[in-house]
Amino acid sequence: MDSFANTTVLLWDTDASRLTNVAELVRTCGSTAKEIRDNAQINATIQPDQTKIALVALGKSQFDVSASLDLIRALKYNGFKVISYAAAVLEWPIGLRCRALLSGASLLFDSSSSSFSADLQKALSDALEAQVKERSEENEIRDRMTELGIVGESLPMMSVLRWVMRVSTLSDFPVLISGETGTGKELIANSLHRLDAKRCSGPFVVANCGAISAGVAESEFFGHRRGAFTGADNERPGLFRAAHGGILFLDEISELNESLQVKLLRVLQEKRVLGVGFDQEVAIDVRVVAATNRNLEEMIRAGSFRQDLYHRLNVLSVNVPPLRERLDDLRPLIEHFLKKYCFLKQNQNSGVGSEFIEALMHLGMPGNVRQLENIIRAAVLNKTDDLPLGLSDLTPAVWQRISDIEREGNGPTESSSSNSDAHIHFRNILDENSWNLPRSLEHCERLLLECVLQSAEGNQSRAARLTGISARSVYNKLHKHKLNV
Repeated sequence: MDSFANTTVLLWDTDASRLTNVAELVRTCGSTAKEIRDNAQINATIQPDQTKIALVALGKSQFDVSASLDLIRALKYNGFKVISYAAAVLEWPIGLRCRALLSGASLLFDSSSSSFSADLQKALSDALEAQVKERSEENEIRDRMTELGIVGESLPMMSVLRWVMRVSTLSDFPVLISGETGTGKELIANSLHRLDAKRCSGPFVVANCGAISAGVAESEFFGHRRGAFTGADNERPGLFRAAHGGILFLDEISELNESLQVKLLRVLQEKRVLGVGFDQEVAIDVRVVAATNRNLEEMIRAGSFRQDLYHRLNVLSVNVPPLRERLDDLRPLIEHFLKKYCFLKQNQNSGVGSEFIEALMHLGMPGNVRQLENIIRAAVLNKTDDLPLGLSDLTPAVWQRISDIEREGNGPTESSSSNSDAHIHFRNILDENSWNLPRSLEHCERLLLECVLQSAEGNQSRAARLTGISARSVYNKLHKHKLNV
C-alpha cells in the first residue's frame, strides 16, 4: 500500500454513516480520502499529478440519482475514473444502471451486499495501481507522441495514444476513428501503422472516399483487368491489393455509396477481392482503418449507411476529441507550428503572447488543428517584427469572428461561464442520445419527472400540484417512462 501514500480519492455520499465507512476503506488502501459536496469543488481539488479517482454514491433510491449522475458526468469530463455504489443497485431497472455507466461510472457496487467492502477495496486498489502505473508511463508516452509527430500534453490526447499503443498490436482487426474535421484522424491512423510490428514494413495507403467518383470507385478499390471497360488500357491492382501486407486508410468512409458499402463488407468478411473483369477472387492481407467526421449511427437510422458494415468496422474504435475540449494542447501546437513555418521569415519571433492564446480560445476552433495551423501560418507571414505573436497578428476575419462571438454572448464571459455546468450536462444528454433531439427531450422529461417525484416523496397527487398538470397526466408520464412509485 506504500505506493499509494501520495494519492487522493474524492468521495461523494449523502449517507454520513456510509461515507465514514468508505473513507476508512480508502485509508486502508493507503490513500487520502477527500469529500466533495458539489460540482464546483472538483476543479478546486485537482492538483498537478493527482490520481484522478472518485467514489460516488448513486443516491438513496432509484428516484434520487439526478444529482449523482450530474456529478459523475462532471468528474468524467475532468478525467476521473468513477466507481459508484448504492444499496440494492443490482435490483434497479437495467436502463437506469446503463444511464449511470453512460454518465461515466466505470463500475457499480451494491453497498448493502455483505461483500461490498471487500469488492470496493479491490476495485479501488486496482484503479489506484493502474493510475500510478499510467503516471509512471507518461514520460514514455510523451516521447512516443513526439516520435510519431503527435503534438499535445492534454489528458484526452494521452488517452488516445494509450489506445493507439494498445490496439496497434491487434494487427488483423479493423479500426474506426471518429472525430470532427481537422482533429488529426489520419495522423492517428499513420501512428497505428508505425506502431504495428506486423504491418509497419508494409504500405500505408490512403483513400479519400469522398474524392473518388462513383463511376470508377469499384476499379479504384478492387482493381481491373486490361480491356475490362473502355479506357482500361492497363491492368490495375486497386487500393486493396496495393495495401497488401499493410494498412488501407479509408478516410470519409461515410461518403461510400450503397453498392460500395456492400462490396466493402464482403471484402472485410472474406478477406478477398474481385477486380473488375476478373473471374476469380484474390486473397488479401490488409488491415482496414476507417475514419469519419459524421455520426454513422445517425446515418444508419436515416438509411444511408449499412448497419452490418458499421459493426464490422467498429471492432476497435476511438474518438479524437476536438481542440476546444483539449485546450491544454493549444500552446504546444502553436509553438510547433511556429517552428514549422519559421522558414517563411528570416526574422525569428520570440514565441507567443498570452493575448494571442486567449483570442484563439474565444474562437472555438471549429476547424480544429487544421484551422489552427492556417491561422499560425498567416500570422507568421503577416508579422513584421520580432515580438511574440499577439492579437494584432491575427487576420481581420479572425478579429471579426471573435467580436461576433462576444456580441452574441457565446464567448467565455462571466455570464456564459456561470452556465458552463448546464452546457456540459445538456451536451452529455445529447451525446447519450446520439444527438437525436426527440430522444434527448424524452430523456430530459424523465429526469425532470424523477426530480418532481423526489420532491413530492413519490406522491402522484402532490407531483401534479407541483407541476401544474393533472394527476392523470402524471400517471401517464410515469407509465410512459416506466417509473414505479
